[in-house]
Amino acid sequence: MSNHGGVSTLTKRFVLFAFFATFVVLAATARAQIPAPGMIALTGARVIDGTGAAPIEQATVVVTNGRITAIGSSSTVTPPAGATVINVAGKTIIPGLINSHAHIDPDISVNPGPYRDEMVRRLKTYAIYGVTSIMTLGFETYDEPEGFYLRDTQRLGIGPVATDAPRLYAAGRPILFRPGPTGTETADDARIDVQRHVPLRADFIKLHLAGVPTDLKPDVVAAAIDESHKHNMSTAVHIVYLKDAKTAIAGGVDVIAHSVRDMDIDAATIAEMKRRNVALIPTLVRDRSVFIYENLPDFFKDPFFLRGMQAYKHEVDVLSDPATQQRYRTNAGIQASKPQLAQGIKNLKPLIDAGITIAMGSDSGSIPDRNLGRWVGYNEHAELEMLVQAGMTPMQALVSATSTAARVMKIDGAGSLQTGKWADLVVLNANPLTDIKNTRQIDSVYIGGRKVNMAGVAGTN
Repeated sequence: MSNHGGVSTLTKRFVLFAFFATFVVLAATARAQIPAPGMIALTGARVIDGTGAAPIEQATVVVTNGRITAIGSSSTVTPPAGATVINVAGKTIIPGLINSHAHIDPDISVNPGPYRDEMVRRLKTYAIYGVTSIMTLGFETYDEPEGFYLRDTQRLGIGPVATDAPRLYAAGRPILFRPGPTGTETADDARIDVQRHVPLRADFIKLHLAGVPTDLKPDVVAAAIDESHKHNMSTAVHIVYLKDAKTAIAGGVDVIAHSVRDMDIDAATIAEMKRRNVALIPTLVRDRSVFIYENLPDFFKDPFFLRGMQAYKHEVDVLSDPATQQRYRTNAGIQASKPQLAQGIKNLKPLIDAGITIAMGSDSGSIPDRNLGRWVGYNEHAELEMLVQAGMTPMQALVSATSTAARVMKIDGAGSLQTGKWADLVVLNANPLTDIKNTRQIDSVYIGGRKVNMAGVAGTN
């Protein structure tokens, strides 16, 4: 055995193995970016804690080393000695928004790779819009390695998204989607592909049913879900059609990742969702994004939208082209999304009334070379507005985007403003309970008690 300089090859290998093992363990267990050291106290604001409880007026929120250590009315909670006091009188504090159905795919039509910088930019754009945690429900084959790298390094408190970016949770590539199934896959194929996600420590498993003959068969869907549950991974399914929702529900799926958009959802399906505690992510804004660019949308001039232009510019340029708009007006597939959206909205109200668990998600950032205009950050606020238009109260919409999203996606330590939770919060200049569009009146964003650099991506605001 060689021994150069007193350090054996075996020893070197052991050190490298120990380092790698430590990296994997820490990445699997940590859920935090770099928290802000020290103590701050935000005083004087209205607090909506994300649980559905009545707001706390004239509140004080104390944050120590990134976590909430006290919260309540100013008559019961006072800033501790040594705390940096931040006066936010007249403002409203809500939990940071959680996007239960997000993506950070690069635009491969203009970016041949490497992809990391663009994916980082998309993550940081989410943050300046007050989105402080996201679940990426599926990578593509080409960006999966970078996605898990960003997630794992973030959890170690290192790398480009250790600050000023949302907490990143990730499903891998959808099961047997390479890029799509052939219809010949077996239950064993599904179990093997789920097992591929185990060493990646995927936070969720995504399946895809498109209502076509090449879809995964019901026994394959059930096998993928069963194998996921054996490894303590929850499952979500892409659907359009009621028949596919029924297949996934019967197979034991945990989350329906889009609205049913082909027909009225029947009482039996709603009852089965309730019995099995199946959650829904409506993604209404996703369907609007398919056809809205047949004309130049007014929000292209909205200062709130424009703060994301560093990430949005290429797509805005393409969508502003009259030729693109004409193509949208004449493409039958694009126009089909109009009745699909109307059906999805119609189906949401009976689900709300039945008490089905509904988590906010937008499907933002998904394959932008093909799906233009799914704006990371901005579309989460559009989704909140559409949820209210579909029948939710502003409070219900906020809960769906905070504590419910955290529960459905198994995001620990976030989603509500309570003692012991991470100080992931958004300070607003207006009350979203009087108008849900007031979530866009962002004064500042904090992740782990650390104030997000709002100019780091946007260059403005």
